[in-house]
Amino acid sequence: FGYLADVFVVEEARGQGVAKVLVASVLATPDLKGIRLLLRTRDAHGLYRQFGFRPAPSPENLMVLIEPR
Repeated sequence: FGYLADVFVVEEARGQGVAKVLVASVLATPDLKGIRLLLRTRDAHGLYRQFGFRPAPSPENLMVLIEPR
């Protein structure tokens, strides 16, 4: 199981394919072959769909523990 986190492209560099290269590079890592990956995105659903990511099949089963600050 893996969690893809903190992938972002500064606004000035968006639209230049940087995010595609970043995600493709991560997914090409041999150690990640066959591992189920989870991610959270606010606005890049279309980007991740291009790489095969889909909505969680049972989001009602997902839980999160938010540590107090």
